[in-house]
Amino acid sequence: MGKYVTITEIARQLDLSHSTVSRALSNHPRISEKTRALVKKLADELGYQANSTAHHLSKGESQIIAVIVPQLSLHFFSKAIEGIQKVLKETDYSLLLFSTDEFVEEEIRAIQTCLKHRVDGVLVAISRETKNFDHFEQLLKHEVPIVFFDRVANFLPVPKVVANDYQASFNATKHLLNTGCKYIAHITGSINLNNSNNRLYGYLDALASHDIPVKESLVHYCEFDLSSIDRFLQKTMVKYPQLDGLFVFNDYVANYAVNVLNKMGKRVPEDISVIGFSDEPVATYMTPQLSTVQQVATKMGELAAQKIVSILRHNEPMLSEKIVINPELILRETTKDLIIVTESGQ
Repeated sequence: MGKYVTITEIARQLDLSHSTVSRALSNHPRISEKTRALVKKLADELGYQANSTAHHLSKGESQIIAVIVPQLSLHFFSKAIEGIQKVLKETDYSLLLFSTDEFVEEEIRAIQTCLKHRVDGVLVAISRETKNFDHFEQLLKHEVPIVFFDRVANFLPVPKVVANDYQASFNATKHLLNTGCKYIAHITGSINLNNSNNRLYGYLDALASHDIPVKESLVHYCEFDLSSIDRFLQKTMVKYPQLDGLFVFNDYVANYAVNVLNKMGKRVPEDISVIGFSDEPVATYMTPQLSTVQQVATKMGELAAQKIVSILRHNEPMLSEKIVINPELILRETTKDLIIVTESGQ
């Protein structure tokens, strides 16, 4: 535990009262200039630092904003934190960071710590285990503002900053269709997560827009076990040897799927086109480079931080609203070129 010089220690050495030293350090006019100089001289010699936490807490504030993310190892969330820090460094707020490692128990513990330390506000992306939101209700009960980003609790009446996962996924699937793919499978994430579900709906509606019937056997829910992708692709290739497209809910899983396809003797994109989501670094490290959806994490972090600071400064109320970012497709080597249809149909 750190040992810090306190007002009490300065008062003891100068044989002054605690209140006199406190007022002297604050340049109170009732304290003589001589006493103020004496107190400040000793404070400098001892290396005294004002306890800003105690000062803010005395006013009902901590000047701390908590950030809770599912995984720090994911590039998306590290970039989101960069965006948050970019905004907060221009303010008096400090950042208290938690990583839940996708465990709801860790998320609940983080909320309890936030309440214990009287944080002023919370920015959060929920874990994939989160089904119940009572712990977030506890924050609202104590009037602690919350802003969700990326992975959100849709039914809580607070601001949410999200990517337009539905439209981006619709566009990604539509691109596969427009390059000639007719049998497109989808690997999706946890059914608990809004973004995974929205990406699934975008895929389904894109198929419907081309009058392609949905085949449930072409949709695979990838929760925790990557090896399930091996089994899914092997089984699917047997049932649908004509499979020529694959849309995957994130780039890490897309990279894994491409490796599985290679082991199965399938060429990407000659035999099957693959498109991912979020433009993680792996998208450009892998061979062939992955077609994917634009990374919007930094902007998402900035918007979430701007929103909560505005609420804390009473510039706006905390309302149930959704701030939507529209990402673009990034086309690389795992998808074919668009099929150009002339007016004559040739």
